[in-house]
Amino acid sequence: MTGSVSTRRVFGAVLVFVAAGLAVAATFLSAYSVQVVVNSRTLRYEASAWAVERNDFRDILLLRPLEFGEPAVGAALVMALAAVLAFRVPAMRVGSLLGAGVLLGAAWSAVSQVQGVVEGLGEIDSPVPVAVEQGDGVTLLIVAAGVAVVSAVLHQELPRAVASETGEGVVIHQIDDEADDTDTPPYGYPVIVEPKSD
Repeated sequence: MTGSVSTRRVFGAVLVFVAAGLAVAATFLSAYSVQVVVNSRTLRYEASAWAVERNDFRDILLLRPLEFGEPAVGAALVMALAAVLAFRVPAMRVGSLLGAGVLLGAAWSAVSQVQGVVEGLGEIDSPVPVAVEQGDGVTLLIVAAGVAVVSAVLHQELPRAVASETGEGVVIHQIDDEADDTDTPPYGYPVIVEPKSD
């Protein structure tokens, strides 16, 4: 049983590293894009969590990168440190829970910001349709948050209570009214009864 528990903890630690890597990678992918087609010309805006990759709108549309890069990387560092240090200090496993919580918050914030961009552009009276698309960065961040939650739960597994094998506790022996020579007494040795001599 102890082996299976330690195996789950190691598997949880590996998943913590996977979630941290996915979170960092998500910050470098496209977070969202906005596209407009005007007179057969495609105007496009694309940004990651750190910088604008392409901006054909210049100052026409005030768009900016989504702000989830720093919390995502911070959460990834906390989770990675927790996974490494937990082998020496078990209490450090709490860090994987904290990191998973921050990643969930960052993913929720990123999705909310994309929805805010959609709503903001929808209020503009534009003669042409404006297409807003959630990028791979936000999608990967959501996946990283999901993996982080699963890994944190596996990482937090506490040892199960082992049943006591010391024999302590209440032991009840039933004594029959009529003695039976075939019964073995509690000590395991049969009692030899000598017949009474007259």
